[in-house]
Amino acid sequence: MSESIFKVRTKKYLKPILETQIIGISRVILGLPIDHVFDRFKTLLQAESTQLSMKELFKDTYRRNGVLKGVFAGFSSQISIQLFKQYYRWPMMILIPKYYKELLPRTWIEYHPVLHKGLAGATIALFESFVTCPLERIKCQLMTQHQSKSILKLLWRNERSFIHFIRNIYTGMEAMVLKQVVSWTNYLYWDHKIRYSFKDNPSQALTFQQIVMCSLLTAIPNILLVQPFDAVKTAYQMEQNGNYKQLTIPQAFVKVYKDKGVIGYYAGWQLRLSQFIVQAALSTPVMDYLERLHGLPNEL
Repeated sequence: MSESIFKVRTKKYLKPILETQIIGISRVILGLPIDHVFDRFKTLLQAESTQLSMKELFKDTYRRNGVLKGVFAGFSSQISIQLFKQYYRWPMMILIPKYYKELLPRTWIEYHPVLHKGLAGATIALFESFVTCPLERIKCQLMTQHQSKSILKLLWRNERSFIHFIRNIYTGMEAMVLKQVVSWTNYLYWDHKIRYSFKDNPSQALTFQQIVMCSLLTAIPNILLVQPFDAVKTAYQMEQNGNYKQLTIPQAFVKVYKDKGVIGYYAGWQLRLSQFIVQAALSTPVMDYLERLHGLPNEL
């Protein structure tokens, strides 16, 4: 009897996990090339005090380092990060909210209809920050270095021991945790609220026009709330991070403001907005389909 229950439960969770993992990897293949270009130049604008326009920065980067080492600097690290992220993200995005919704008292859910989404966002953010911080550090170094160098040698340089090396690759961990918690809770909240506002019932599929509107409306609060945290994270993890490395999070926020003003928090926002709309356009229909198939849609 217990063996049959185990088989049923295994089938119940294994099938959606495998399906969401395959779909997540497919989403990387479709979106990564253009996604990387947006992320590359958004990071450059955050890292450098430059008056160049995006077009001029693109030309300057291409002129100095070409396509592979310039425009696509950090692409190998980005592939690793995105494949890994999408492999675990989709099962977590679908199944963790479902878990929390089943776990929490019904009265809590009735009073806070998206509480399960917020808790899921915080859970994913903490997990993701810990496992991907080294890869994000390497990616940020590759994207902001002015000359092509061996990143592992660069990160190991001047480190007295393996422990110091580990601390180096986890530079900016606190900023990354803050950024990820704000990003994930914000995304899952607005994605849920906006998607279900277009529906008459939870099982209804979104139309193309609704997907476009959801993508745009989800992107706007994300840029407003998350971009300042992302700018501070980049300041910690970029190549020339000597002025930020020893600062606390509040001190880093103040320094970004003193060095660049309010615009420093939103450097590259146009690229980030374009990037997020592309990401959301790919993610919203997938999220809606998987949630209807495996999750627990919640009528608001």
